[in-house]
Amino acid sequence: MREKIAKVLQKIYGITLTISFFAGVLPLCPFIVALIMGGGAESTAEKICTFLKNDYYPWVIALASVAILIGLVSMYFAKQEAFSTKSFGIDKKSKKDAGKDEKKEDKAQQ
Repeated sequence: MREKIAKVLQKIYGITLTISFFAGVLPLCPFIVALIMGGGAESTAEKICTFLKNDYYPWVIALASVAILIGLVSMYFAKQEAFSTKSFGIDKKSKKDAGKDEKKEDKAQQ
């Protein structure tokens, strides 16, 4: 059951992260248009930039934060230890150093 929840959460995490990535890149075009338009105070370019800063980006940041939260919860359910030092060091099963490249060791032994 725990693995199923982790898989569903990982899919939701991937979707929300992809959406938030593209939502963050999407304002590039309006910023370029505003840069080309130029103008002083109360111009259309200023209104475009102000809208993006005050109304659009807070939603994108909130969406990215929710995506990260879902990713962390999915890691908890999958029992992944990506943020610990346990993934480094000696591999207990094979008694080899987990950080070394096995291909280089094989060439050295030959």
